[in-house]
Amino acid sequence: MSPDPMRTTNDKSRIAEFIDAASRLIAEKGYDRTSVRDIAQAINLTSGTMFYHFKTKDDLLEAVIKKGVDDGFQLMTEALRRADSGSLARFLALVTAHIGVVHGDLRHVHHVWLREWDRLPKEARVRLRPLAEQYRELLDNLLFALAQDGHIKADPATVRHLLLPALNWTTAWANLPDQHSRTLLAEQICAATLNQTVDTFRSLLRRETEVSRAAFLSGNSLTD
Repeated sequence: MSPDPMRTTNDKSRIAEFIDAASRLIAEKGYDRTSVRDIAQAINLTSGTMFYHFKTKDDLLEAVIKKGVDDGFQLMTEALRRADSGSLARFLALVTAHIGVVHGDLRHVHHVWLREWDRLPKEARVRLRPLAEQYRELLDNLLFALAQDGHIKADPATVRHLLLPALNWTTAWANLPDQHSRTLLAEQICAATLNQTVDTFRSLLRRETEVSRAAFLSGNSLTD
C-alpha cells in the first residue's frame, strides 16, 4: 500500500514545527533546561506526539543541527552561484551569506549547533560531520584562491581557523537587524582578513569586477 500523501505532508509539517520550536527553546534555555514537554507545549501538542516523530530528545537535537547545516550550506552555495567569478567577489558573497545565516532566520538552529554540538551522541556527530565539512572545504578552496591571487599572505588553513569563529560569534557583539548592516559588517571582516581598509577592499573589488567583465566581453567578441 502506498503512503497517504496527506499524512506524509502532515508528518513533514509536524516535524518542521518540532524542529523550529526546539531550536528556539534550546537556543534560549540550553539543551539540559529544555524538556520534551516544553517543546511540545510550545506548539500546543503532547510529549507523546513528539515521540511519534523522534525516538529520543537526542534525535530531535540531531534534526535541529542537521537543519542548520543543510540550510546554511544551501544558502551559502546559492550566494556563491550568484556572485561574480573573482575571488574577492566570491569571498564577500560567502562572508555576507554566513553572517546572514547566524543573524537571520536560521540564527536559532545555528546557535544550537555551536553550543550543543558536544551534547550529541557520538554516532550522531559521525553522521553530521561530513555535512559540516562541506562548508569548511568550500571556505578552504576560496581562501586558497585568494592566496593564489595575492590577497592573502598567511596560510589559508590558519586564516580559516581564525575566520570561522569570528563569523560565528558576531552574534555576541553585533546587532544586525537588516541586510544593509550585515553587508557592511561583511565588508569590514573581509577587509580585516586581507589586512586592508574597507575603502581599499572596495577599490580592489571594483577593479576585479572591471577586469572580469572586460575579459567576458572580450571573449564574447571573439566568438561573434
